Amino acid sequence: MRLLVTGGTGFIGRTLIMRALRDERIGEVVAPVRSEDKLRAQLAREGVGSAAKLTILEAEAPHWDFRHIGPVDRMVHCAGVLFGRTRDEYFRVNVDGTLRLLESVPGNPDTVVLSSQSAGGPTPQGHPAKKLDHPDRPVSWYGESKLHMEKAVRAAGHGRVRFLRAPMVLGPGDQATLPLFRMVRGKVWTKPGRELKHFSWVSSDDLAEAIDTWFERGGELGVAHVTSPGTITDADLMLTAGKVSGRQGRLLHIPQFLLKPVAFASKFIPAIGKSVPSLTADRAREIWPNRWVIDPDPFHEATGWRGQATLEDTLARTLAWFQREKLV
Repeated sequence: MRLLVTGGTGFIGRTLIMRALRDERIGEVVAPVRSEDKLRAQLAREGVGSAAKLTILEAEAPHWDFRHIGPVDRMVHCAGVLFGRTRDEYFRVNVDGTLRLLESVPGNPDTVVLSSQSAGGPTPQGHPAKKLDHPDRPVSWYGESKLHMEKAVRAAGHGRVRFLRAPMVLGPGDQATLPLFRMVRGKVWTKPGRELKHFSWVSSDDLAEAIDTWFERGGELGVAHVTSPGTITDADLMLTAGKVSGRQGRLLHIPQFLLKPVAFASKFIPAIGKSVPSLTADRAREIWPNRWVIDPDPFHEATGWRGQATLEDTLARTLAWFQREKLV
């Protein structure tokens, strides 16, 4: 079997590649990335040497062109813009880039595209979880781009494509949690707003297993939510990160309106954007809603798969990765 994975230098794509290299069913893993040296260095730090069945192509979204590589059996599309500075940047890569990719890969591969729960928006008021049949109401350019991408792919008639609307993904290599682990080293841990914010989440290992299961037993399900067990809060994240770090601190509630000028300033002050890359003016819009909980039952019913990871174990392994990389 021939598998193509985009976004290989991101932590989700890298997790999928390492899993695929251990899978005897897969004869070749094709990984298009901007920098072959970067991916090889990342894999070497993970203990993966010169894998004979790994083929690395230097390519960059949205200018994909893989007509020359021969037929592919399966594809997982992880590449995309997470924290852009303009609406055009999100749409150019997440929409146009995805369409270009699907048009250029030979073989009409069975494909899973990593979308996002942001495409559907937060949990509707009065509901415990957002279901797939609830209206889609994204609140950010990022979410709009993912929703538009799904619609554009369907309109283009790409038949063997499934969209995985993942929630917050946690795991070793997740740079978005680095500010969290650095914060809990102090005595005061800041939390936006007084009310608890509730989230669905998924570990990177659970996500990789869910994708593999979807290929094998997904049936006709075209869009899915997947989660690891349980709903967590923003306080849970901080307290659990503190616990696995052996730290104790005091939660300080910061009025949400104070974050808006900081998010706006991150566009013009590089130091802010570097220290908290997820706090862009656009993605900050996703901070205001208090509930981002999704319903994974349709995926469970279609595949029989359920996540197994715990938050404490996932954050402990993430911390160990940061410590190995000398980032905390």
